[in-house]
Amino acid sequence: MSYIGNPIISQAFLTDQFSGTGSTTAFILTVAPANSASILVAVSGVLQDPSTYGVAGTTLTFSAAPPSGTANISVRYLGIPSTGVTSTAYRTITEVTATASQTTFTPASYTVGFLNVYQNGVLLGSADYTASNGTSVVLSTGATVGDLLLFESFNVSSVLNAIPATTGAVSPSYLAAAGASKAFLDVVNSDGTGGVILPSGTTAQRPSSPTPGTIRRNTTLGLVEAYDNGTWQNLTSSTYSASYLVVAGGGAGGQYVAGGGGAGGLLTGTATLSAGSAYTVTVGAGAAVNSTYGSAGTNGSSSLFYGTGISTVTTVGGGGGGSNGGQATSGGSGGGGADPDTYPTAGSGTSGQGYAGGNGCASGNNDNYQSGGGGGGAGAVGAVGVNNGSGGAGGIGVSSSITGTATYYAGGGGGCTGSSSAGTFGAGGSGGGGSGGPKGGGANGVSGTANTGGGGGGGPTIFPSGTNYGGGGGSGVVIVSYIAAAQRGSGGTVTSYTSGPNTYWVHTFTSSGTFTA
Repeated sequence: MSYIGNPIISQAFLTDQFSGTGSTTAFILTVAPANSASILVAVSGVLQDPSTYGVAGTTLTFSAAPPSGTANISVRYLGIPSTGVTSTAYRTITEVTATASQTTFTPASYTVGFLNVYQNGVLLGSADYTASNGTSVVLSTGATVGDLLLFESFNVSSVLNAIPATTGAVSPSYLAAAGASKAFLDVVNSDGTGGVILPSGTTAQRPSSPTPGTIRRNTTLGLVEAYDNGTWQNLTSSTYSASYLVVAGGGAGGQYVAGGGGAGGLLTGTATLSAGSAYTVTVGAGAAVNSTYGSAGTNGSSSLFYGTGISTVTTVGGGGGGSNGGQATSGGSGGGGADPDTYPTAGSGTSGQGYAGGNGCASGNNDNYQSGGGGGGAGAVGAVGVNNGSGGAGGIGVSSSITGTATYYAGGGGGCTGSSSAGTFGAGGSGGGGSGGPKGGGANGVSGTANTGGGGGGGPTIFPSGTNYGGGGGSGVVIVSYIAAAQRGSGGTVTSYTSGPNTYWVHTFTSSGTFTA
């Protein structure tokens, strides 16, 4: 498009550079910007937040002195306000009446190259005068007295800090560098086919007081999130696979001619977890120590694990061991049977979670040879009482390496021994099962180990009441494990181990709580 007048002048960003001293905080700018947000300030290549400096006229003042360095401070103007544009007239006229032979004249100041000179109404050519300093004009031939000299100067306007409409006019160096405290923009590919790289960090590194609309990538959760309505919200979905072990609390052993308590139910498996979602963890308590003479042990409590995307995983508390005054009960694993003349039958286990207990020794034997059966374990049935007075061993538990170390869980409690000198107490099953009470009394049945789901040992055969007890059940446990380069979930006691190329993160819950994926 054609235009009248001089060619339009355009330039790229105007930039000032200063050298820091380590103590100087104030620097003088070439142009007075509108405010601190109208300039990009970088120190040693790191873009500074406008809150760290202020401007007053042409003075730039930092809140803390920049470090020493040659030209390590860069100030780039963003075009607010435009510079070089004035509100004066585009043309200025100066008229002078010459004296005899006058050659030098002083019109209003002018821009070299933007001046017309007229003598008695005739436009002079460039060879007829010299105008090279912006303040004076010298004629090549002296004027005649009374000649009228007219000087017509033109105002020159330009925008010095406009962005040219050319490819690559905006350099990546003007934008936030890697590691800057605040990234404004980072574009991949300069041809418009790339994308914007968002700031990223862990959940713990979230801004403490974010502005609504703040967007970032959460490296802990592996998703993009935004802060709005007072909370962080997921903009993308992310799921990952995790393994779990859920063990319920163990049952207590009976008291007097007693069977061992059954182990808590045990389940293992895998689940697809939704990043950022909360999952409920309930850890079942073990049954209390059985101090009531001649009573059967009580059952342990259930453990649960459930939440978004997975069905509720529930394990059943272990069954209580029988006694000469009470029947063994069923549970995750069943309690052991007791006195063959009264309640010899063991409790049954829950399918897929544990096994039945062992019966008390065969009916009809001399009382000296009575003994309790072992409580069932997650890996095997409890052993039956032996007719020489030996208590049955508790059923073994199940070995799991979910924590990185092979460990048994949910072993049954051992049955008590009879009065026979040949009899021995039943050992607790591997996995936290407590052993049965010894012949002749003098000691309680041993309680199951905490956070294994082990059953308690049966109480010994002894009078009077209240002197020796059946062992209590061990409390349960819930363990969640997943593979990730960095920890993703939270909750419980967190440990990790490496196997081959993989890092496993383990969250162990010994009490009820919440696992956040």
